[in-house]
Amino acid sequence: MFKNEQIMKNMIKLITASLVLTAGFAVVHGQVSGNIAIQSDYVWRGLTQNEGDVSFQGGFDFEDESGFYAGVWGANVNFGGASTEGDLYIGFGNEIEGFEYDVGIIEYTYHGSSVASDNNFTEYYVSGGFAGFGLSYAFGDEFGDNVEVSYGFDIEGISIGAAYGDYEDSHKYWTVGVSGEIEGIGWDISYWDVDMDDGSNMDSSIVFTISKSL
Repeated sequence: MFKNEQIMKNMIKLITASLVLTAGFAVVHGQVSGNIAIQSDYVWRGLTQNEGDVSFQGGFDFEDESGFYAGVWGANVNFGGASTEGDLYIGFGNEIEGFEYDVGIIEYTYHGSSVASDNNFTEYYVSGGFAGFGLSYAFGDEFGDNVEVSYGFDIEGISIGAAYGDYEDSHKYWTVGVSGEIEGIGWDISYWDVDMDDGSNMDSSIVFTISKSL
């Protein structure tokens, strides 16, 4: 890793921690919400986390008017000796004259066997968006960096979006999908495709999601 790249990452870590802590101390009004979902397959950055089987997911979020947020989220998985994933995250997001930004820290934890925790890792993330375009950057000390670009728009209550990501030293992925809501029930249909850096083949997939905010 180049020295300048490490300096940049350390700066992002410091800025992220400072913004999150500052926002946390400034918390005045906030609310807690929940969410549940069923997916035909849990796909993360283009790769299945559940060997193509149905995944049940849910979590709770605290959000404050300042932009500070924190939450927990979980899902059933099937890889590396793990049967359950539990994520903890904290961050700060807001908007300035149409420009949306978000910075935070997320801890991915895995459970279900004596070796499941070997998959645990932490990521710092920063993202920005304007006029439907988005760019995000995530990095940690355990695995490679991930850069993702995206674009989305709405047509008569239907959201259409696409994204392309590069997970360093692992694979590249892209997805396109449509989503909406009927009587308070969210739905999403997404197509995923992957190009592995080592040349191995991975199947593309179509993922169906039904969700509900609580």
